[in-house]
Amino acid sequence: MKNNKKGFTLVELVIVMCIIGILASLIVPNVISYIRKARVAAAVADTRTIKASIESSLTDELLLSGDDQRAAFNKVLYLEQGNAKDRKYERVGCFTSYSWNVYKSNAGKSSGSQAIDRVIAGQLDATFSESWKTGKRVNPLSYNTDAKNCAKYLKDNDTNFGLVVVYNTTGEVRMIQLYRANILVTYINGEYIVNLDKKAHFIGTGTWDKIYTDSDKQSPEKFYNINLSNKQFGNDGKMGGWY
Repeated sequence: MKNNKKGFTLVELVIVMCIIGILASLIVPNVISYIRKARVAAAVADTRTIKASIESSLTDELLLSGDDQRAAFNKVLYLEQGNAKDRKYERVGCFTSYSWNVYKSNAGKSSGSQAIDRVIAGQLDATFSESWKTGKRVNPLSYNTDAKNCAKYLKDNDTNFGLVVVYNTTGEVRMIQLYRANILVTYINGEYIVNLDKKAHFIGTGTWDKIYTDSDKQSPEKFYNINLSNKQFGNDGKMGGWY
């Protein structure tokens, strides 16, 4: 009996494999690009939500609380370059993932900056349903170099995110840096700047122009002079180290 079944020839298999390879080369980059854009959009959305939540909680606290809030704004934001004693500065408040760790579950009444931290942490706990693992009590602002970067902060401190928020006395957020899922998103000057570099790091005490230049963007001239100092006002009114 004659067998009429015919299989693929080697040439036909090679042609099919070439076609599959061409299709893959066209489709895979588009899929990767889509996934990347989706991750970036989610990171920006988280940062936007954090900003809105913090400003909402700060507005309520500052308007409704009868406590003296001056102690809450005990951090130093320098507005110009020069000698530390003569430089113009603004008193601001700052909330970090360290703050969230300390105050999110503690009971009891706090005052000054700790009271504001508790309000913000409570608002963020109510806003996000999933678990934000706060890890160890280490200030992310100290991870501000290529070597000591955001990814290292997560690894060193058993956490899945790093957060830095600077806000002023009217409850307006001046700057946010959120690092999560290998993406650093910074809110500053009304825009959200994304940094996907593996060495992305928090700004620390560096001037805020680095937020732009680290992401290959042109910085507004004013940010070459602004930086958050490693200083805070104590109960005696004198400035001491913060982190």
